[in-house]
Order: sequence, then C-alpha cells, then structure tokens
Amino acid sequence: MSLICDLQLRKYYHVPNDMADVLDYLKSHSVEECYDAYGYGNKGVIKSYVDFVLKNDMGFMDTRIMDELVPLPLQWDAYADITNVIVELSPEMANDSCFIEELVNLNLEAIEIRCYEAISSEKLTQFLNHFSKSIVGTIRIFLKWNNWCTEKLFKNLIENNLRINSIVVHSSPQEKTIKLLKNSVSILYKKEVIASCLQCGVIDPGYFRTNIDLFTESQKHNTCLNRKLSINKDGYIKNCPSMPESFGHISQTRLADVLANPEFKKNWLLNKDRIAVCKDCEFRHVCTDCRAYVEQPQDRYSKPLKCGYDPYANVWEDWATSPLKQEAIAYYGLEK
Repeated sequence: MSLICDLQLRKYYHVPNDMADVLDYLKSHSVEECYDAYGYGNKGVIKSYVDFVLKNDMGFMDTRIMDELVPLPLQWDAYADITNVIVELSPEMANDSCFIEELVNLNLEAIEIRCYEAISSEKLTQFLNHFSKSIVGTIRIFLKWNNWCTEKLFKNLIENNLRINSIVVHSSPQEKTIKLLKNSVSILYKKEVIASCLQCGVIDPGYFRTNIDLFTESQKHNTCLNRKLSINKDGYIKNCPSMPESFGHISQTRLADVLANPEFKKNWLLNKDRIAVCKDCEFRHVCTDCRAYVEQPQDRYSKPLKCGYDPYANVWEDWATSPLKQEAIAYYGLEK
C-alpha cells in the first residue's frame, strides 16, 4: 500500500500502490494522457482516483500544468541543539541542578515529565518553576495518582504553568477525563500502572502524526531520538530513558560536554529509510520510531520490537504474542 499525506489539513490516506503510480504520472501529464498510458479500459479506475483527490481537497482540475506548482521543499532544521526533553522526575531528584538550568536556557519545544512514583505537589511545582520564564512550548506530565490529584489543584497548577497541555494520572482508582482552561488542557485519569520506561516504544496508528514538521524531519532524521535529551529517574543523562548508554549525571556534567560527544548524537540521523522493514513501510513518514527496543537487540538497524505491522501483507498483529519476537522480549525483560 501507499500513503498520501495532506500536510496542510494534517490527514493521511491509505491507498493502493496503483493509485500512487497514477498520481505520480499525473504530476507531468494530463488526465487524457493518463488514459492513453494506462489504457481506456482503466478509465473508470483512474477517474475514481482523480475524484478522490478532488473530493478531499487535495487538488484541482485545470487546462494546463502550472509551472509555479513546484514540489514542496523537504529540508528540515531546528533552531536549538536540543528540541525535546524527557525527565523521569523522582522524589529524590535534586531540583537545584545546574544542568537543569542549562536546559532551561535552550530553545526547547517540548518537555515530558514522567513520575513513576508518587511525588508531592510541592516537588512538581518546584520543578515546573524552572521553566516559568523559559520559551518552552509545551509540557506534558505523567503522574502517579495521589490524594492531591484533584481537579481544583490541577486547575491552580495549570493556571500558574500555562505551558502544560496535558496531564495523565496513571494508577488511578477510576478512569475519567476532564477538560480545564476552556477545554484546552486534558486531564486523563487511567487505571493502568506506568511503572517504568519499559512501557515506552509502542508503535501504533493512534500515535501517527501528519504534519510538515514530522514529515520533513523524517526524511533524514530519526523521529524519536533526533535532538532529544532525557534524564532518567536516577539523574543520569541519556538520549532516551530506555537506552542503556549514559552520558553523565546531572550533578556532575555540563550540557556542552554532552552535546560535544558524538556518541550522544549517533542515532539522530538514523531515519526510517535505513531501518529494516520500516524502509518499505508506507507509514514511515508519519510514524515515530524506537531504537531502545528492537527485534534484533545487537542490530541498531533492526525493526522496532513493539511494532506489529507487516507492510508486505498490510496487516496489524499483536507484537507481544509473535513467536519471532519472544527472544527479544526476554532480552529486554518485557515478559510482563
């Protein structure tokens, strides 16, 4: 199968390869020329492809091919050495680290705070205060349920930290969703227990994103690890919390030293076109990636372990039950 990505309306369409071939031909030929090339016996099918494009506002008909309709530039760059950060905030983690202050001074786009253990509201507030005067775009928080996780307290927390765009409360006694600040911030209470980073790395259509930033970044970069920095629950600096390599501790390491280490950036350019199976998958430019859990643990170019899609058969299966993945599942300690 193939994929049409509408980067303006942020939608994608799963289509047959034949349709992709026809649309590619129509880049430089008229519809009549397309009928001639593919045979008038296929006129009805070709017309249905064209009608699909018109119906979904992805194109229009004209009497000529317009020279000004040039291909979209696919270059990608960012204005910061690090754009996104994951922090596994634990009760023991120091709030006064110089490394955290160095992160604040970067042009971060997003921060994800993960709390596997219950922490106090004061601890969370103190950590968020680091970013009160920064230009961080969005903050997403995963909290373990505690008695203080009430709508009233969250409302106050969000009003004082307007960068927060969502909060997930795991290990909750009940499941519910509430919306705050005129429905702009979601608070999701889940019974599911998020106990560690072992639960990360799942590839699922629900996580697919269709936008120009991800699409262009994916052309040459890894869409999960590129320009990412993480601090695990013990204060060690990593590219991803789930990966074994550490590049120092926040109490002893300078950000400049981490960024100067080529090993820290080794996966940034590992795009989907270089990864087994992913390079043939039609979803590769709307999908994130995972290099922490892969089917062949010794092969950094191996397919993500937690992906159940087979692009050759066009079917999704439960990755966790696949007999071919059990050895890797045991290697990472993911049996549960």
